[in-house]
Amino acid sequence: MVENRKAQAPCVGDAASGSNSKIMPCPDTRPPQFKPLTCDTDDEKNFPFVEVLGPDKTAKRFALGTRASFAVERFNKKLVDAVRPVVCVQAYKEGEDPVEFGPDAPLISKCTWDLRVVQEAPFEPIGVGDKIPNGELSYLDDDGKLQAHCIHDLVREKRVVIFGIPGAFTPTCSVKHVPGFLQRAEEIMDRGVKEIICVTVNDPFVVKEWEKTFPNNKHIKFLCDGSATWTKKIGLELDLIDRGMGIRSRRYCLLVDDTVVKIANIEEAGGLEVSTADRIMQDLETSKGS
Repeated sequence: MVENRKAQAPCVGDAASGSNSKIMPCPDTRPPQFKPLTCDTDDEKNFPFVEVLGPDKTAKRFALGTRASFAVERFNKKLVDAVRPVVCVQAYKEGEDPVEFGPDAPLISKCTWDLRVVQEAPFEPIGVGDKIPNGELSYLDDDGKLQAHCIHDLVREKRVVIFGIPGAFTPTCSVKHVPGFLQRAEEIMDRGVKEIICVTVNDPFVVKEWEKTFPNNKHIKFLCDGSATWTKKIGLELDLIDRGMGIRSRRYCLLVDDTVVKIANIEEAGGLEVSTADRIMQDLETSKGS
């Protein structure tokens, strides 16, 4: 958008000074007003750029021919990393209906472009060699206060095992999956693993109560992805809406070394076979994760 600001001319004359100059009012100092840049703006014709209104409603200028998807990245990299959006772009003139284009459309018109996120594209399941996406996982501390961990802070410059479960208090998770990691936690950490993290799609209050059912736990960090935001980013969400459980997580176990996935054991169905503590221990012993 173009910013229209009135010139800040000095006030002329001063009643206290006795000057004979005519006293002129100071200019209007209200905040600048914004309006769309139209294709017909004469004073912009000599400048090869387009004005783009981004998803966060701020405006930036881009060279003619810039791809819309590139513009979105520059506008809000955090948004792109978070949801991998499918982008719908619109070119519009005041008084006319907008024309829509896909994310690879070149910004070739001096109209105003409006970039909108219209849907989330599904992510491919994470695999060996992929960099773990960043995000936040929450938990309740010992004082009952809500806290959050940045995922990259948890996995940067160290080896970490992350295993995911559909939800707290579910039978398989409570009776088999988590107990398996409790039993073999020290062996796993003896193989150079600094953290063992259990990620579940539940709110922190539920998970805090669930964690209390494992009083002998010393090594597993229970973290929450309540809305499955991060779980979707690694492509491992599980649709259990028909069962009244909403979006959950597939069972998986990842070995992450300095943000890069070295082992990705992901369950294809509802069973518990490849994402167990026994399996990750076997992989570590055979140096699969080196």
